[in-house]
Amino acid sequence: MSRLSGQGLMAQAIFGLTNNFATLSAGATGGLTIDQIMNPSDEVNKNNLNASFQSYLCQNFATIDSDGDGVISASDMQKYTNRLSQQGLSYQELMQLCYSGSASAQLEEVLANFSEIDANGDGRVTNAEIAGYGVDTEMEEMEENHPKFQPTNISNYVDNEDTTSS
Repeated sequence: MSRLSGQGLMAQAIFGLTNNFATLSAGATGGLTIDQIMNPSDEVNKNNLNASFQSYLCQNFATIDSDGDGVISASDMQKYTNRLSQQGLSYQELMQLCYSGSASAQLEEVLANFSEIDANGDGRVTNAEIAGYGVDTEMEEMEENHPKFQPTNISNYVDNEDTTSS
């Protein structure tokens, strides 16, 4: 098994959210309302939107709107993406934020082994947990394939030939 890194998955999720937020914010002042996310203005280049991220913004609007003012501001989005980066992603968030279009082999492996990767059992996987997954298995394989040197494995060579000349 190759070592996994969660940085690509986290970066994909955060980039997708911030990119969609920026696209939807075109022409908007002060942030986005739920209506602006669901029904973007004509100023928004809809070709640059990803429906999965747009749906995520709608479904998680109240959570992202940290001050509860009914608007997701750039500050709200920054706080939310920082939290995702630090606390990791849930299984559902991985599905919504990283599975847009085609899934990578890494995402498939993380989803298939989510409960084992979630070392602290909090329902979220972080970069560290993803990177740490499989390390024990790799160490066992290394020890099996490359046993430690044991002093009992030493063979003694004694040269009985007399090297002194008379």
